Amino acid sequence: MIEKIKRGNHTYAAIFSMALLTFVGILNETAMNVTYPELVKVFGVSLDVIQWITTGYLLMVTIVMGTTAYLLRQFPAQKLALVAVGMFVIGDVIGACATNFPVLLVARLIQAMATGLSTPILFHLIFTEIPANR
Repeated sequence: MIEKIKRGNHTYAAIFSMALLTFVGILNETAMNVTYPELVKVFGVSLDVIQWITTGYLLMVTIVMGTTAYLLRQFPAQKLALVAVGMFVIGDVIGACATNFPVLLVARLIQAMATGLSTPILFHLIFTEIPANR
């Protein structure tokens, strides 16, 4: 009984952490749109170039989501979740230190890979770890 409770708490913590990462990733994608005018000034590039931040982000999320089913067959979900968290943190740090547009774009693409991993992993955890009757 105690082992079942511990496993249950661990499962819910994993689901919560993936849900939080997914939420922050989607929020991150949405919030970037309001910064376009400031990014145009800071990096000295045109608006159509700045829009590649969102376009590239969404493309990368889609590509990674499409490969996650394969990755889940090859690697444990826990390891993929840790990779997703690590990638998001690395993308945040690179983005915070970005001095030019290409570096910022790379940071956003790394964050997109993390979001593309975390969203399917969240649903994988829910469907495999939570009993169907719950």
